Amino acid sequence: MALVGFDDISEADLLTPAITLVTQDVATMGESAAELLFKRLNGYEGEFEKKVIPTVLTPRGSGEIAPTQPLR
Repeated sequence: MALVGFDDISEADLLTPAITLVTQDVATMGESAAELLFKRLNGYEGEFEKKVIPTVLTPRGSGEIAPTQPLR
């Protein structure tokens, strides 16, 4: 079993093995959401926009699945 979480929380390092995380840039997410909101509030009625904000995988040992013996 592998355990992978979202968001870089300080408690992730406390477990053994530490939790592997997918880290998101929350500041950029908030800025993008606010920009889109204010654009709509100012009268923009065009198509919906899709913003892609990159994430980072931070492997810490809990997300890697160890190789197993082949079934016979």
